[in-house]
Amino acid sequence: MAAAVGRDTLPEHWSYGVCRDGRVFFINDQLGCTTWLHPRTGEPVNSGHMIRSDLPRGWEEGFTEEGASFFIE
Repeated sequence: MAAAVGRDTLPEHWSYGVCRDGRVFFINDQLGCTTWLHPRTGEPVNSGHMIRSDLPRGWEEGFTEEGASFFIE
């Protein structure tokens, strides 16, 4: 899993969002376009969390760097 994503690691005019499946997308706020690749590294990033439809409302599944899953309320 890639390093944590934060505003301090993004270039100026960039922000990010997280999809329900845990994939992180990046937004160039100046140009109004998006990408799956981190604007500094050029690599995709996963948040390590995934919202699943089979879990109770408010729960999501997370994964450790070793790949073990855990649940978060």
